[in-house]
Amino acid sequence: MINYTIRCNLSHGDFIMTNQVKTRKKRDTHEKRQVILEGAVKVFIESGYDVSSMDKIAEVAGVSKRTVYNHFQSKENLFQAVVNDFLKQRDQQKPIEYSKTRSLEEQLKEFAEAELYLIDDPIRRGLSKFLTSVFVMDIEFGKKVRGQVKSPHESFINWLNSAQADGKLQFQSVQLAAQIFYGLVEGCLTYNALFSDGASLKFKEPILTELVSTFVSRYGVE
Repeated sequence: MINYTIRCNLSHGDFIMTNQVKTRKKRDTHEKRQVILEGAVKVFIESGYDVSSMDKIAEVAGVSKRTVYNHFQSKENLFQAVVNDFLKQRDQQKPIEYSKTRSLEEQLKEFAEAELYLIDDPIRRGLSKFLTSVFVMDIEFGKKVRGQVKSPHESFINWLNSAQADGKLQFQSVQLAAQIFYGLVEGCLTYNALFSDGASLKFKEPILTELVSTFVSRYGVE
């Protein structure tokens, strides 16, 4: 007969082992998902959306086609996950809290730099080009995909509202002010970087300074 203390110890050990197995499986599943996403990015960039296949993505990712479908039900579902993951990385650069002690220019520059995260690396720049081409070629598909992600301006809008509450900025429409700011960033920096394969980013500093100054001149309170 097993005495109660030993039995409890065995049960506790079994519980720990079960949790360890679950944790390892969860980690393995997450790693497999990331490998598939990375493979999908490579295939999408090289072949485009229409020509890309789940078979090719599985091959590049080094997993079975069944594994790909276990994680993503369809190519469209996988594409949406690629977009979500890409924008999540961008948004992680943007949790910039409004500061009363730092200049508006310094904080605005940080938001602009966070936006440039999407195109300041060859792989991310390639993915940005690919996504832009997909959304331009198929407007309705682009709307559907973008409609499933949160507003890219959310963090900045919160910052703008805080700056206005602090008496530093003045605007009637926070949405319009955010649109103007990102229009300046995209028009002056993002698209130039895409068209020049990143070469234009070497000259970004004076452009950043000027566009931030332009925004503050329009919305700043003297």
